[in-house]
Amino acid sequence: MQSEFQETQQESLRWKQASWLMLLAGLLLSGLGWWYAGQRLQRDADAAFAADARELALHLDQLVDHHLDVLVSFQSMFAVNGQVSRKTFHEHYRNLHAESEYPALLAVQYAPLLKHSEKAAFEAQMRNDRSVAPEGYPDFRVHPAGERADYMPIAYLEPMARNRSAFGYDPAQSVVHRELMEKARDSGAMQVSPPIQLIQGGKDPLGLVVRLPVYRHGDRPETVAGRRAAFQGLVSGAIRMSDMVAQADNGAAWQHLHLRIDDPAADTPTLFDSARLPKALRPVADSDPSDVQVHTLEVAGRHWRLQFTRAPVQALAQAYPLALLLGGGGFTLAICLMMRSAAGRHARAAEMAQRMSKQARDSEQRLRSVVDHTVDGILTVAPSGRILSANQAVCRMFGHSESAIVGQHLKLLLPEAGSQEAGMRVEGFLQTQRVGMDGLGRHTEGLRAGGQRFPLELSISTMSLNGVRQYIGVVRDLSAQQAAEHAVMEAHRQLNEVDEMRRVIVHNAPYAIFVLSQHGIVQTVNPAGEHLLGYKAHQLVGRFSIERFFDEQQVAERARLLTMRLGQAVQTLDVLNHVAQASPGLAAEWTLVRQDGSSLLAELLITEMNSEYGTQSGYLVMAHDVTSRREAENQVQHMALHDALTGLPNRNMLQEQLKHSLVAAEREGHFMAMMFLDLDRFKKINDSLGHHLGDAVLIEVARRLRQAMRTSDTVARLGGDEFVVLLPCITAIEDGERVAQKVMEQFAEPLRLDGHELRVTPSIGLALYPQHGSDAVTLMRHADLAMYQAKSRGRNRVQVFSDKMVSVTPDTLLLENDLYKALERDELRLHFQPQFDCRSGRITGAEALLRWDHGGRLIPPSDFIPLAEETGLIVPMGEWVLQRACTMAQQWRELSGWPLRIAVNLSALQLDQPDLIDTVARTLAETGLPATALELEITESVVVRESLRAADVLMQLRALGVGIAIDDFGVGYSSFAYLRELPVDRFKLDRSFLSAVPQSGGDSRLVAALIAMGHRLEVGIVAEGVETQAQADFLKAHGCDEAQGYHLGRPMKEEAFEALLMAHSSEVAQDNAAPGDAQRASTACTS
Repeated sequence: MQSEFQETQQESLRWKQASWLMLLAGLLLSGLGWWYAGQRLQRDADAAFAADARELALHLDQLVDHHLDVLVSFQSMFAVNGQVSRKTFHEHYRNLHAESEYPALLAVQYAPLLKHSEKAAFEAQMRNDRSVAPEGYPDFRVHPAGERADYMPIAYLEPMARNRSAFGYDPAQSVVHRELMEKARDSGAMQVSPPIQLIQGGKDPLGLVVRLPVYRHGDRPETVAGRRAAFQGLVSGAIRMSDMVAQADNGAAWQHLHLRIDDPAADTPTLFDSARLPKALRPVADSDPSDVQVHTLEVAGRHWRLQFTRAPVQALAQAYPLALLLGGGGFTLAICLMMRSAAGRHARAAEMAQRMSKQARDSEQRLRSVVDHTVDGILTVAPSGRILSANQAVCRMFGHSESAIVGQHLKLLLPEAGSQEAGMRVEGFLQTQRVGMDGLGRHTEGLRAGGQRFPLELSISTMSLNGVRQYIGVVRDLSAQQAAEHAVMEAHRQLNEVDEMRRVIVHNAPYAIFVLSQHGIVQTVNPAGEHLLGYKAHQLVGRFSIERFFDEQQVAERARLLTMRLGQAVQTLDVLNHVAQASPGLAAEWTLVRQDGSSLLAELLITEMNSEYGTQSGYLVMAHDVTSRREAENQVQHMALHDALTGLPNRNMLQEQLKHSLVAAEREGHFMAMMFLDLDRFKKINDSLGHHLGDAVLIEVARRLRQAMRTSDTVARLGGDEFVVLLPCITAIEDGERVAQKVMEQFAEPLRLDGHELRVTPSIGLALYPQHGSDAVTLMRHADLAMYQAKSRGRNRVQVFSDKMVSVTPDTLLLENDLYKALERDELRLHFQPQFDCRSGRITGAEALLRWDHGGRLIPPSDFIPLAEETGLIVPMGEWVLQRACTMAQQWRELSGWPLRIAVNLSALQLDQPDLIDTVARTLAETGLPATALELEITESVVVRESLRAADVLMQLRALGVGIAIDDFGVGYSSFAYLRELPVDRFKLDRSFLSAVPQSGGDSRLVAALIAMGHRLEVGIVAEGVETQAQADFLKAHGCDEAQGYHLGRPMKEEAFEALLMAHSSEVAQDNAAPGDAQRASTACTS
């Protein structure tokens, strides 16, 4: 025993030594993991820093270009129109939305060049200029005062409100400003000042001034002397850099990133320093090179240096590496402690084994004592039936001594065992008496020593002792239990007689009767109750609480009201208790739920039942169905407050809900949102597919809206295709916009109705309480205005109300009224832009462009075409354009003998007109224009959206001989699948593709690829927006068929285009051009 103990001690020592080796290895691996994780975090931080700096630099570069492009647009306006009025200048600024879209642009100015002799007349003219301000400018003067050879006072200034002190100021008198102005005049190019302190700068005055020269007749002279002679004035702009940077980033970046923008060529180089911003990062003087990123921007010949600095990363001190170090060390320490603990346990194992053997002997003695003193008899039996042992309870139960029982056959005690044959038959009896799954034994008879038989319960289980199977039998005397059962059965018989009497009474009652326990469990129900709830009695009695048949929401609401009245919490069943106690003789209406889930309204009379001792024993409930009467009343009320088609609340109910919601919002101080929703082009569905399908669309839209909203929200239909969604309680303003976007998502899937797949989109106007109105009328009107604004901006969008809509709407309505009369008053005009063969330079055709002469002012298409499409006026206007363009084209063909082709734009609404083919054919017949001389242009987005309809219509137009062109090709997010299905003659490349050609290699390769693709498809290519000779040369070199743009020819009136065409045809005739050259340059155009 001592040697075993020493061996145990040696093994414990070996475990402790191994634990120290484990601790050392674990700490080493944890340290390596800590270092590797820190290196990885450092690399990730460096990559993220470089990406952030690059993205901010690129965004800032784009913003600078956008702001400079705004000033260039003012310069171009002077170049195109020569003299520009103050009103035109003001409206151009307002149309740009510069204050919101370009917040860094503090001022836009125009300063004309004046001689001293022109000063007095100029001041008088300015004081009387009432084109923008009705009162004019009576205090206008050129300042600072003094006689000079020439002046350049600021005549046009936007915005006037914050820059009025500069009105009339002559910056040319300042040496600093004059140097930059003269440099712009002599170079003919944009000039940007070094960093200066802006007078409009406010708290952060650092910025720059941009100067752009304006020359008479718009063109830039080639020589310096010519530029000085043609110099007319300057367009200038003041830009504050802090606003520019704020637009590039929302300010959150400056808490972990520092940006400094310098102009190295300036005396005071710093343009911007984010360290001046509140809560911004202050860089350390000796920053590590890895914490610095430098980018360079070129701005009108000046080079800005952008230096980004971040705070030191300190990767090894961050959470992840430290977690690896501490976690690994802790885990290693835990393993070490476990190993040392295991060594201690091993040493204690031998001592524990000795104690357990002693406990086993003690336990055996206690078990023997328990068996001898138990009430139930316990005996062991061999498979042959021989009794091996018996406790004292068996001796007392059967009247034998232990010596008289042990060794005898089991039939001595159990006669049923004696009826079996020896051997396996006895073992079979023992098997049948084994304990069942419920833990109960089997009933049999026992035989006492005096010969009396008595009932007993026998439970047999098996055990294995030293490999030999034995049976353990537990017997229990059932004599007393059997006598008690007979007494209970007699009592039950008497109770059944009483219950039968009660059943007869309840069965013949005229009303539904329920007898409930004090816990609400159904104990009795009569046939009328079965009929009322749709259950059979056996399905109810003892199974369900009466709460099951009540409407949960109604009970909960009445419990809430009762809680408020009593001042203490009231549970569901307590409501019924209160009704029974407080109103024992009064009936009340309740909603009950039948077995099939349907509901009914019943009058219930609930009475308490008391026992003979005066305690409550249950409830008596009598019920009477009043559903039909209430349904008739509710139907009348529902019809007055709901839409008959969709079942949604109507305007009356919406007004009531809105009134209650406003009161609650004002009382509780939360926000509300209201959405006006109008289906886009719903009239087209009604007109083309029938009103029955239109009704189905409205029903499906109502279903989707209800599905997307909460139960507390209201979805109403005002009539037609107008819906309203009321959100009575939102926690933040942004929640309204988020729910509006959720509504938009409900329309992403097409509507599949009656074999049709329809894509229906909504225009949604959103107004918020209290920002956009505090009363029902204002809130609804503003939501309606926002909805119309969403339609005017292209439909299928959400528009939040803004105060600007209130002032814009009357003008829009007036413009819409005038547009209806434009055709009657003959106010529509056509301008024609020539198209040229890229190889020969000859005119091949012209595109007809619509203008509106409204009160002597030409309104561009962008201002009235969307309104015409929305109102449907685009159809008669399109017919007028087609008729006029074909008439003029045939007239010019006859006059000049030139094979002119005319291009006319076709809108989506025109494409949907069933008589479009007849209209085109009739127009060609009336004007005499050959079908091959007419080309109809359709935008790519319309072709993709209406591909099936477009394919059929364009095939019919092609059958007439009319050419088909795809306008704005390449700008949509679409598939080229339609190229295989539609009869396309020509692609018109959008002007956006040429804007950076040939300077941009990527754009140049893209344009070349599109031209090559068109030729492979045997489709002609027309390039739009050719602005420079370099672009024209590029198109010619890459085989483009035709081109149009300002460089080649601007859109012009009919008379001007006729003169151009006549001169062109005469010039070709004089050059004795070959007949084939007068035809289209690209064979693809006629294929």
